[in-house]
Amino acid sequence: MAGAHGPVVVDNKLVKEHAEGWHAFTRFTTIGVIAVVLFLLMMLLHFFVGWGYAVLFMLVGYVVLTFAALLGKV
Repeated sequence: MAGAHGPVVVDNKLVKEHAEGWHAFTRFTTIGVIAVVLFLLMMLLHFFVGWGYAVLFMLVGYVVLTFAALLGKV
């Protein structure tokens, strides 16, 4: 048992470092998921509107995603 040998001491600095690292990882994962979804939507959209509009949709989506990531909204 973890608590069988006495109280567990957790350094506040260690907790903050872990939280910052976890936030960066989840942000990176969120951006990756959005990028993959945009690509898959482009693949689906090309059946309905053609390759040109589908690629345009994907590129506009990537530009918006990039600006949102730079502004910290994602």
